[in-house]
Amino acid sequence: MLLDPVTIVELEQPRCALRFGVGACTATGTPKCFNTWTTCKVKSAYSGTGSIRWRFIQSRPGLFAVGDYSNADNPATDAIPTAALSVTVSKGSLNAAGILDGKSPAGVRSTITVTMDDIPWPDPIGDFYKADRTVTADRTFWALWTARNAFFGSMWLRIYDGYAGQTLAEMRQRVFVLDSVDGPDASGKVTLTGSDPLLLVTSKKAKFPEEMTVTLTSAITAAQTSITVTTSEPAKLTKAYGNSGQLQIKIGSEIITYTAVTDNGNGTYTLTGCTRAALGTTAATGSSGAACQRIGRYVDTPTWQIAYDLLVTHSALPSAFVDFAAWYAEGDTYLPTLRSTITITSAETIDDLLGEACQQGQFYFWWDEYAQQVKMLAVRPPGNAVANLTWQSSIVAGSTVLTRSPDDLVTRVYVYYGQINPTVSKTTTSNYQTLKGSIEADSEGVNAANGAKSLTIYGRFINTEAHAVQVITRILSRYKTIPRFLTLRLDAKDRTLTVGQVCDVTAREIVDSEGNIDTSRWQIISWEEITPGEVYAVDLQTYDYLGAFAYWMADGSPTWETATDAQKAQGAWWAGADGLMADGSAGMQWQ
Repeated sequence: MLLDPVTIVELEQPRCALRFGVGACTATGTPKCFNTWTTCKVKSAYSGTGSIRWRFIQSRPGLFAVGDYSNADNPATDAIPTAALSVTVSKGSLNAAGILDGKSPAGVRSTITVTMDDIPWPDPIGDFYKADRTVTADRTFWALWTARNAFFGSMWLRIYDGYAGQTLAEMRQRVFVLDSVDGPDASGKVTLTGSDPLLLVTSKKAKFPEEMTVTLTSAITAAQTSITVTTSEPAKLTKAYGNSGQLQIKIGSEIITYTAVTDNGNGTYTLTGCTRAALGTTAATGSSGAACQRIGRYVDTPTWQIAYDLLVTHSALPSAFVDFAAWYAEGDTYLPTLRSTITITSAETIDDLLGEACQQGQFYFWWDEYAQQVKMLAVRPPGNAVANLTWQSSIVAGSTVLTRSPDDLVTRVYVYYGQINPTVSKTTTSNYQTLKGSIEADSEGVNAANGAKSLTIYGRFINTEAHAVQVITRILSRYKTIPRFLTLRLDAKDRTLTVGQVCDVTAREIVDSEGNIDTSRWQIISWEEITPGEVYAVDLQTYDYLGAFAYWMADGSPTWETATDAQKAQGAWWAGADGLMADGSAGMQWQ
């Protein structure tokens, strides 16, 4: 049967759950509101817990009755037909190489552009007070909608991709943060743009700890244990920034711990129980009006869990998009010994902090647009069976492009760790207790890379030698050979593959030194729909780990000689004195 691709666009906007002039809403007069923030007459009473989901489809024969009107405060419309509906999604990418430079592993944000023609709109849906209004003729949907919604915060775009005959639940769904709505222009064209939800994290507006307007009310001495500050943001004086359980503030280059805050009733607040010169800093005087900044501090915490807390507690990303159980399963299995104690003494972008945490905690994350989850993966070999893509059955003929990135080669890694004074710049090498490094000399020779390819890490998240060694080992394991990148196209039967997945690829363009077609392991780093419902393009990066990695085995497990290939892929056996197994293969490697 010939499949007929269908795309439905959904715009979810918040609405006030109150009714005009009823109960908590004290609004009076005309015109009455449209239950939007822009048209609200008493914004102090606005309660944006309601919503409406507007759905649109390209004009076509048939009805798409996908609405849900069972809840008047949260209705979803049937698919409204509109001409020239177009959906374009620019591919985002996973930045596994972000662990090399400490940049955000969140990679490149995918963006969406939706265009459609405006349509006549007599307000058949969504207006609680239509009977009280004088309705003018020749009104159009988007002209009205933009007049009633001047702001787009907390609005979402959802794209349903499927085939005629499917329900919405059966279709694949993607979600984006609405950025802007432009138009309608003279021709009636409207353009909606959005980005994937990680924009709420990678935006430079998201910082930890938060910037704050706190100043000294009067000068202080170097011994004073009761300090008065002036602020319009008193909640930030007691907010938890991290998991230390302590309230701490930085004044100048001194960190001060305090136990309580007293409201003086005039915009000033007294910090009591102060302990001066905390965390290795030096007590100092402070002048009236000096800026004060809360600090963030995590103590002996799994590095991946610090990243999780930054995502769900200190950014605008909805916590429902991050599955703690899945993150915990990955982190507890592969990253249990990578723990951090770190102090952040100024407001830094969460994006930058996540980049450091992932580099030094040896994991990365990305937005899975179909699972609608922020996924996390340790820097490790795949632990389960992977998909197989072959030139005979999966890869569209003539679509394979192979490239290499010598700039991402790493032959030596140096890690500074054990930060001494958290108020000093993180790149000041003298402010670290220890330097640890490793060199892959064979890769630097004149017949190889012909020189050193160095990576230096300023390890604020690294406190122990064991942690530093693991970071060095994992980076060299993946990047001591030149990373390769592969672009290819797939048809609809492989549409479930998405960013982050690991695949074994067999393509005629990839051969061994004898010219034999070689099967190698790759990770999908970006995904793009070329022809809706039919053709998809993926970019992949080599997923090479040199050495044999395995895990502790249960009692009663087979010996190396009797184990199956599947058991050998998951188990661990002691090697001989020469470091080799009985068949001459490389022995297991401590990780």
